[in-house]
Amino acid sequence: MASRRLSGALLYALAAVVLIVSAVVDYFYLGMTLERIYTPLMPIHADFDTFWRSSRAFLDGGDVYETGAELVNLNPPLWVILVAPFAALEPLAGFRLFAALTAVLMAASLLWMAAELRPWRANPLVGSILLVALLVSSPFLATLALGQMYPVLCLGLVASWVLDRRGRPLASGAALGLVVALKPSLAPVLLWPIVRRRWGASLAAVVSGASATLVGVVVLGPGATLQWVGLLRSEPLSPYWDNASLPAAAARLFTQHEFGQPLAELPWAVSLFGLLGLVLVFLTAYVARRDPEAGLWALVAASLLASPIAWNNYLLLLAPGVLLLLSRGRTALAVLLVALQLLPPQWPLLWQEGAPLGAAVGPTVSVLALTSYFYVLLAHWLAFLTHGDGSAEDRGASKAGGAFETARP
Repeated sequence: MASRRLSGALLYALAAVVLIVSAVVDYFYLGMTLERIYTPLMPIHADFDTFWRSSRAFLDGGDVYETGAELVNLNPPLWVILVAPFAALEPLAGFRLFAALTAVLMAASLLWMAAELRPWRANPLVGSILLVALLVSSPFLATLALGQMYPVLCLGLVASWVLDRRGRPLASGAALGLVVALKPSLAPVLLWPIVRRRWGASLAAVVSGASATLVGVVVLGPGATLQWVGLLRSEPLSPYWDNASLPAAAARLFTQHEFGQPLAELPWAVSLFGLLGLVLVFLTAYVARRDPEAGLWALVAASLLASPIAWNNYLLLLAPGVLLLLSRGRTALAVLLVALQLLPPQWPLLWQEGAPLGAAVGPTVSVLALTSYFYVLLAHWLAFLTHGDGSAEDRGASKAGGAFETARP
């Protein structure tokens, strides 16, 4: 008990430090972040601008993957079809509607998870504060500004998790398959039902994902699909600091890049870290058998670690798992994870080469600091993988709550 109190105190102390740093950075940059959401300049909303151009080309019968957008569209044909209604509007009007809908979807995801778990049962004030904090987190605000798709994926993951918890494996698997169809880099989450021998859910996930993908292939044509696959294969690994995956961390630490000096010249380390990512995925799947409720979120985190691209904004997908930790009495750990999600996107600017702080601490500390988003993602993975079930009292409350929820109509 004493050791647990000590570890909890350390987690709270670390969370306090992170919150202070976030507050200081926000003092200088929060206005810039909010301005990015409301600005009428479409290049700022780069992801949605890319989606809109592809979908507009689809409606006009043009090339959906060669549109002149600033960013390369790496999303599957299915997403081009889903965004088509927004392409019927002017770009700015389409973005504003898309941003409003994704904000609603993200709020719905967290509220659905909260309604299922009642994370504020033990501490209503802390639970309410953390829920609100997740809705104003740095990844969420940046997602709204760029017009990204992550709230849609988050809702699909929450739907799969809740439906599985309520004894509806086929519907759960179908929701999981749709998530993978929209974001193939999340394919490792298909191991969630497989390792638990939920064969119906596994089959439903495969059928759902394959059917949704086939719709995109049929509507846009095989040529567009092959073009999309070619773009995925040719896209270079980005060492940009916002890319939190294992291979990207290796690229920052061990290859030459424009953001700072590496620790050493070891290009083969990128492949080694990629292999390590695959090991983490299978390790996570093995552990997920023992605790399937946390296992899904651990697998999502492992998928992001193993992927070539895992922008910091992908942390939105892990926010529901933080509520699970809170509901199990892991309050200090949940507070720390939420604090880490509040770190502003401008944080690495302090450490890049040429910045006053970066010059003061030296290249070694700077390059380690530029991998900070990787450490944040790694912390989430470790939390879900080794979270435990809390004290005996916490476990009893959790089981009682689960039984109550199952009994609800």
